[in-house]
Amino acid sequence: MPSGAHDADVILREVGGRENVTLLTHCFVRLRFRLRDPAAADIDALRAHPLVAFTAWQMDELHVAPRRDLFRLFAALQDALGDTAVP
Repeated sequence: MPSGAHDADVILREVGGRENVTLLTHCFVRLRFRLRDPAAADIDALRAHPLVAFTAWQMDELHVAPRRDLFRLFAALQDALGDTAVP
């Protein structure tokens, strides 16, 4: 499994699965998810993940701030999502 792929798989599961993500973007410190069903996300599990520094809802986006490797994690999430959530 490529570097970051395991963490990406866990985070995808905790945001409600691949099919729940409608858009994935990022800024300098956060992953930004738009979700079909925000209630499907397990926020407590995300917060408990050792890679996650914090989570926050801003408007209609779930922001997840990893402690390290934002761009590696974003790339692994893009690979896992394919074209389904790319702007």
